[in-house]
Amino acid sequence: MLLNRFARWKRSRRRHQDGREESGQSLLEMAFAFPVLLLLLVAVVDFARIIDAGIVLTNAAREGARYASVDPALSVSDIQQMVVNDVLGSGTNIIEMDDFAAANVSVVIDNVSEEVTVTIAYNFQLWFGGIIDREFIELTREAVMPMF
Repeated sequence: MLLNRFARWKRSRRRHQDGREESGQSLLEMAFAFPVLLLLLVAVVDFARIIDAGIVLTNAAREGARYASVDPALSVSDIQQMVVNDVLGSGTNIIEMDDFAAANVSVVIDNVSEEVTVTIAYNFQLWFGGIIDREFIELTREAVMPMF
């Protein structure tokens, strides 16, 4: 029985026209393709993290501008702290922005045009930035709301 299996396996292997076996071809193809596939996977993971961080920053900027436009009694530091709390409490598990602080938030209240502008600038750290020789990508988001 063991000899029958071995004989079937031996017959099932393809042979080249000149009699050479091609049993290692699949392994060699995989050895060439695997690093490329791994690089693509790594790029997709970091790109997804960048998109997630951008969404978190956009939402925080909008919330800060909305609160500032509705309540003119809020100070610039109050609005900055609201934005910081919104970013840190975003609940996302893909990114960690523990170093986000009020220094990343700029609030401009323009009484002439009656607009509030909240700008967030953050250096987002990449996990696999060594591949493209960049450790950080600067994300900037801005929200403008009319004052009520």
